[in-house]
Amino acid sequence: MANRTSDNIKLGIFALTGLALVVAFLYLLGKNQSIFSTRFPVKAHFENVNGLTPGSNVRVSGIVVGVVETVALINDTLVEVGLRLDDEMRRVVRKNTLADIATDGLVGNRVVNLMPAKEPAPLIEPGDIIQSQKDVSTAEMLHILNKTNQNVLVISEGLLETVERINRRTQLTTLLQDESLSRDLKAALANLRVTTATASATATDLRSVMAGIRAGEGTVGALLRDTTLAYELNQAARKLQQVETQAGRLVQNMDTLVQHVALLADNVQTDIQQGPGAAHLLLRDSLAAARIQVTLGNIEQGTARFNETMEALKHSFLLRRSFRRMDKKQ
Repeated sequence: MANRTSDNIKLGIFALTGLALVVAFLYLLGKNQSIFSTRFPVKAHFENVNGLTPGSNVRVSGIVVGVVETVALINDTLVEVGLRLDDEMRRVVRKNTLADIATDGLVGNRVVNLMPAKEPAPLIEPGDIIQSQKDVSTAEMLHILNKTNQNVLVISEGLLETVERINRRTQLTTLLQDESLSRDLKAALANLRVTTATASATATDLRSVMAGIRAGEGTVGALLRDTTLAYELNQAARKLQQVETQAGRLVQNMDTLVQHVALLADNVQTDIQQGPGAAHLLLRDSLAAARIQVTLGNIEQGTARFNETMEALKHSFLLRRSFRRMDKKQ
């Protein structure tokens, strides 16, 4: 009897121990605690956790790598979230990783997503603090959606008012019902097609002309491609430059000559007006001019008398033969 009681007590203790282990296993499983692996603690700071609770999953690239351990309010603008990550993440997660709070599915539980940064950084260590990325809350989304709905309402009311104004205006209705308008539009479209085709043909011709120019065809192509012609044009340009230089020098020489002639003319004029020469005497002294005229008159009279004397000598019997011999010799 005593042995049976002892066995029952042992069986009860064994059953209670097994039940306690099962309860502990279920508790750890509900808390997403790893039973067969070790984890290391890190922290993340958020302005708003948006319903995040202990036991929520921590993911990296969609893979569960840890669990949320604690959620504590530090101050009115900062919430500290304690995370426990798998030891394998010590070789993956780096110090510049960003934490973000998201939803598991459309309306599922809140989870923490760790997003690796592109810049290189050291690997994370136990106790490090992960910076967070600002999350758009549902309240903010609803607030923005409310503003959008109000703007859409204002736009729709404006459109409705515009449509009512259009319906009240008979001119627009008449214009829309006018059959000639459609014919004019068709004619305008036809002209536009013709213009477009002409522009396309012109563009094609221009492309062919440009292709010919690139190939060296025509005068422009020869100017662009013929090196000999380019050399000759260069030589001609140099010669023109030389001619221009010589012309400039000639102009300078002509200017110098004109200056000399003008100076000479001034000197002559000065000599005539003020100099002691005969020109000043002839032009300015009236008495000298009268004397010169009298002298010229006397010379003319003496010349006439000399001619008469010579004629008389020719007819003289003493010199007649001498003058005849002179005439024969001439």
